[in-house]
Amino acid sequence: MKYQEYFKQSDFAEVWKTLHDTYQELEETRPLYQAVYQDVCEMEEDSSHSNKKIYVLLGSNGNVYIKGAPDPQEWLVSREVEIECRYKDMKERDIDEMVGHLLYWSTLYGIKTQKMQEEGFSKWLEYISRGPFYTLPNNDFNRVAKSIMVKYIFLDFDGVLNTKQYQAQLAIEGKTTKDEYGPLFCPKAVARLSEVIEATNAEIFVISSWGDVLGEDKIIEMWEKRGLPGKVHAVFVPDEKCDSKANWIKRCIDGQIFLPYIILEDEPIFMPEQDEGFIKVNPVTGISKEDAEISIDILNRFDNLPTSAFKDIAYEKESDRVGRINTESCDRKKLRYWRSTIIGDEAYDWSWNFTILRKKLEYNIGYYRFTQRYVGWEKDVERMELACRLMNIATGDDYTYETDIYVNTRNSSRFGIEPSEFEDGKEFKDLHKSDLRKEKAYQLVWTILRQDMKRWWD
Repeated sequence: MKYQEYFKQSDFAEVWKTLHDTYQELEETRPLYQAVYQDVCEMEEDSSHSNKKIYVLLGSNGNVYIKGAPDPQEWLVSREVEIECRYKDMKERDIDEMVGHLLYWSTLYGIKTQKMQEEGFSKWLEYISRGPFYTLPNNDFNRVAKSIMVKYIFLDFDGVLNTKQYQAQLAIEGKTTKDEYGPLFCPKAVARLSEVIEATNAEIFVISSWGDVLGEDKIIEMWEKRGLPGKVHAVFVPDEKCDSKANWIKRCIDGQIFLPYIILEDEPIFMPEQDEGFIKVNPVTGISKEDAEISIDILNRFDNLPTSAFKDIAYEKESDRVGRINTESCDRKKLRYWRSTIIGDEAYDWSWNFTILRKKLEYNIGYYRFTQRYVGWEKDVERMELACRLMNIATGDDYTYETDIYVNTRNSSRFGIEPSEFEDGKEFKDLHKSDLRKEKAYQLVWTILRQDMKRWWD
């Protein structure tokens, strides 16, 4: 059955089970795979690339391997899929599972088709051609942006408003260090917070452990009685659904692209994607002048942009997100791609050196076909394929060898093989020709590598 026919007869929900359960692909990759799946179902056949079969090996461990260098989806749609079962008790997978394996290995270099790559590149060119964003002070949007744009301050208390320095000062002066709610806040730190709120009109989300002790109502009551700046919008109280500050912040942000926020905290306990808003406060002094200035810059970063800029920012954010997902998926695939080869390595067998190198060349062949990044890539791929073919011959893995293949025996001495070494001293038998052919292939591999290898990876 042809590659595309497998896809057309399958159900993506079942295909996804193989991608998720067998290959541990994350839920965030699902939309990307679904887009490729749909594209494959709708692609037109490419007659120029339909003459090769796709060889699929079912291993004894239940794994599925695609032989050779993976090709772009556009090259695969009209090819026949040939499944090789090395063990009699192995059963052919059902269509949905097979599509899962085929889809996984055909996206080794990125969860995209070549058409998707071209479209993405065109969008990127359009994006960078627009140039930088300029401040437009007379734009109506800029005049009202500060008042309509939502901004969040995720605020810790201890080490941010409740400082070691202020508590020590109160103790030395013999003054009260706390009230009914807890330790008193440092006036300087509170003043810095007030500057930030005044400049940004941001809403406060409390992420302090005080929320777990006092509860949201008491925190809001304290805010009013102490005359603290701004307004508390919400308070983090750990529960079964959300037991960490980082997860609670993620829930509050809810994937919004245009939501400026900062995290004022003295401990770095957040997710990598939250780093851009994290401001590490010195717990001795609390919020500093520099912390306040950085906070204002982050929270107001969208205020002076023209409305057209937001489309570009959304594109950049989405591109970065998809790029990260693709990269992480490719990293997982590379480990699986090399796994069976590394496990099968034998320290005492010289031919495994070629097995490793051939695997590397096959990886690059597939990559160059997938990306087609430069003029002349086809010629480089041809030379890599020739090197792989010669390595197959040199190691005896060339199963297409037949006795009627011509082997030039007149130059055998150049390859260290003389007719006098054989019993009759005159004639090359088929076995001897096979040995000579292997030796020639062995030496030719190094000739090609010496001439081309540095250029392939330049």
